[in-house]
Amino acid sequence: MKKKSFVFLIIAVLITLFTAIKVALHSAFWMDTYVGELFSHVPNSADPFFIQVTEMGDKKGIGLIALIMLVWLLLKKRNYPGAAMLALSLALANEAYKVLKDWFVRPRPDLEHLVEVKSYSFPSGHAMVSMVLYFTVAYLLIEEIRSKNAKWLVAILASLLVLLIGASRIILQVHYPSDVLGGYAFGFIWTAIWIFLYKYFKHRYTKKRPS
Repeated sequence: MKKKSFVFLIIAVLITLFTAIKVALHSAFWMDTYVGELFSHVPNSADPFFIQVTEMGDKKGIGLIALIMLVWLLLKKRNYPGAAMLALSLALANEAYKVLKDWFVRPRPDLEHLVEVKSYSFPSGHAMVSMVLYFTVAYLLIEEIRSKNAKWLVAILASLLVLLIGASRIILQVHYPSDVLGGYAFGFIWTAIWIFLYKYFKHRYTKKRPS
């Protein structure tokens, strides 16, 4: 499992470098044309659904899920390192993507935006922060679950939700596909770093805590 995680991390780093360099050089992405055209075939009748989905990666949706998870971690599981990791990783990720946007200053797609946007385009904040939240939540839940099938179910549901949130940003015409891909890559690296720190400090916390 550790080898697979390392492979995914290397892939995320390569994607991050690839997308960041191309955006910095103002190079065109083939995927923005072909993937964007593919998503353009989604019927307009699906827009209300994707507007609701995109809310799960917005401040209110992220805040609500994070609050529920923090209450569970603090009051039910007494997992203080997990609560600290979740709160800090999310809060800092929310600031990090803003810094990245202001650094790359990529304009939004020249299309009719179906939801309100105010910042630059790359990377997608929704993709990045939803990756951090839902993958971290999935990791913490899987830690507590014994059933292998239930573990897989949590992982699949978290992945599906993150993918839908990313897709919603393209369908609602506020992001290029490369923005979403870059957001996923940044988010995966960010999540991996914080999970590593969590495991390290949780191990130290468990050793020091009296039995």
